[in-house]
Amino acid sequence: MSLSNYLKQIMRRQEVREPTRAAAQPVNGVATLENRADSTVVRRTTLAPSEQLCAITDVGRARTHNEDQVRLSSDRRTLIVADGMGGHMAGDVASAMAADTVEEHLAGARPTLADSDAATVEETMLCAVEAAQTRVLAAGQDQERGRQMGSTLIVAIIHGDSLLTCHVGDVRCYVLSGTQLRAITRDHSVVAELVAAGKLPAEQAHTHATKNQVLQAIGMLVGFDPDINSNALEPGDRVLLCSDGLWEMLPDREIASILGAQGSMQQLATQLVDRANDAGGNDNISVILYEHRRKVE
Repeated sequence: MSLSNYLKQIMRRQEVREPTRAAAQPVNGVATLENRADSTVVRRTTLAPSEQLCAITDVGRARTHNEDQVRLSSDRRTLIVADGMGGHMAGDVASAMAADTVEEHLAGARPTLADSDAATVEETMLCAVEAAQTRVLAAGQDQERGRQMGSTLIVAIIHGDSLLTCHVGDVRCYVLSGTQLRAITRDHSVVAELVAAGKLPAEQAHTHATKNQVLQAIGMLVGFDPDINSNALEPGDRVLLCSDGLWEMLPDREIASILGAQGSMQQLATQLVDRANDAGGNDNISVILYEHRRKVE
């Protein structure tokens, strides 16, 4: 399908900037309240099962609710970030539904995945994401409030010394090897297509009028075609999954600088989220940070 036809079908992210509340309620069961000098209250969920793995989702400084989801499997090998679209309730429902479906699907397959080849794992990931698509589409048709809801989504599996990802939308995966930061996913967005086609300078992408428009998402009726990537990992490599609330706020050089610093993954993930908030926190911010070793501890 041509880009012009896609533009007729795209979903625009919620642009509403809402006042922050004076007090925060728990998000996903856990909340950390951080009172900044400007009296902004940040609601944050942190999952840190080991020194080498941490997931954080933060409401940011411009929203009163969080439409993002982060998930870690019990074996610490499956990582999920979902970023809901469609406004309060619809975005919340879509991202939670997408993350739940993928998590449940992969949990059922987990006993055999460790001994499977990469192609089998990739196929299982794709089936899980397709199941999420089916479920969110059905929910959108059944519930009036769910119409036009959707979610970008990325799932990553650490399979031996390989990183396997499956994603739709503009959630991203980066890998830091030594001092080199690589984005190993491509955004499914209008501006990414324009940049790739040479019609828009990359430095203008963050301010372009279509920067909030995605060409793929869980819940979209057309254009659904998830990308699968496979990358070899070396000991010490650091993997970052994140929503656009992080990468739109921070340039790659700053992300690389933080990822390359000393500290636990919780410390570095916290720095990433804090910096994104300091830069404006215009959206919900979600990150999962993992440091590769030969054996997950």
